[in-house]
Amino acid sequence: MNELLLEKCTKFVDDKNELSRNNIFSLEQENVAIAYIYSHFEKDINYEAIKICERVISKSFSFTSPYRVYMPKIYAAMIAATDIEPDEFISHAKAFEEQFNRSFSDNSGLGLLAFTAASLPGLDYKSIYYKALSIYNQMKDLHRFLTNDTDVVYAGLLALSPNLKDDVVDELVIMDDLLIHEYRLDNDYARLLSYILALCEGTATTKVRRTMEFIQSSSSSFDRAVNYYYFVLHAILANLGVSLDRIQEDYKEVMTFLKYQKGYGIFSENAKELHACILLLEYYAPNSITNYTWIIAILFRIAQNQTLHV
Repeated sequence: MNELLLEKCTKFVDDKNELSRNNIFSLEQENVAIAYIYSHFEKDINYEAIKICERVISKSFSFTSPYRVYMPKIYAAMIAATDIEPDEFISHAKAFEEQFNRSFSDNSGLGLLAFTAASLPGLDYKSIYYKALSIYNQMKDLHRFLTNDTDVVYAGLLALSPNLKDDVVDELVIMDDLLIHEYRLDNDYARLLSYILALCEGTATTKVRRTMEFIQSSSSSFDRAVNYYYFVLHAILANLGVSLDRIQEDYKEVMTFLKYQKGYGIFSENAKELHACILLLEYYAPNSITNYTWIIAILFRIAQNQTLHV
C-alpha cells in the first residue's frame, strides 16, 4: 500500500478506536463520522473543544431542536474541527437555516445542511437558497413523489457547489432514468446517485456507466437494495479521473487493511466498503469541499438510521 494512503488509513482507525474508548455509550458510526471530520481538517481530536461546542449547541437551540436531538456530538465536532469560533459558527448556521425555513419544514437533514454551510467560508446564503429552491421545484415538477425533508437537502448540497452546471436538472433526469430503467435501481437510490453524479465531470451516460461498473464489482444486488446508503460514495470515487483498475486495486488493499484492524470486526462488510471509499476519497482528492459535504451527509444519515434501531 502507498505510504500516504497507509498513513491516512492508520490515523483514521486509531482516531476511531480512541473515540470508542472515550465514548463508550456512543454509536460506532457516530465515532466514524467524528474521526472523518478531524481527518478531513487534518487535526487531532480535541475532546475538550467538542464538549465546549456541545454546551454552546445546548445553550443556542431548544430542547427539541434537531441539533440536540440527532447526533449532537457530530454537530459539535463539525464546529470544533474548524477555526471558526463556536458562537460565530452557530450564528452562520442559523442565518442559513432561516433562508430555507421560508419554504421547508425544520428537520434533521436541513440542520445538517445548515451546519455544513456554516463550516464553509464566504457563502451567500440567499443565493444558495434560491439555487436550491430552483433545483427542488424543477425536480418536483418531474417527480411528484419527492419529499421536502430529503430532496431539499440533496438540492442544497448541490447548490453549495461552486461549479454547478446550468443544465443540472436536465442531467439529473437523464441519469435518474438510466439508473432506474437500465440498471433497475430503486427510485430513492437512483435519485441519490444522480444528485451525487451531477457534481462529477463527464457526460451523464459515462458517469452512470463508470459508477455502476465499480458498484457492481464491489457489492451484491441484495446489499445495494437493502443498504444503498453504503454504496453512493462509490459514484464520486469512480468519476475522479483515476483509472478504474487503480481504484479497484487500492480499494482491495484498504479493505484488507480494515479487515485486520483490531476492533473493526464489529462493522459489517458494507460499512467497511463505505469506509474504504471515504479513505480513498481523502487520498485521491484531499481538502475537497464537495466530497466533505456529501461524506458528512451520508455518515450522518447512516448514524441516524442506527439510532432508530437501537
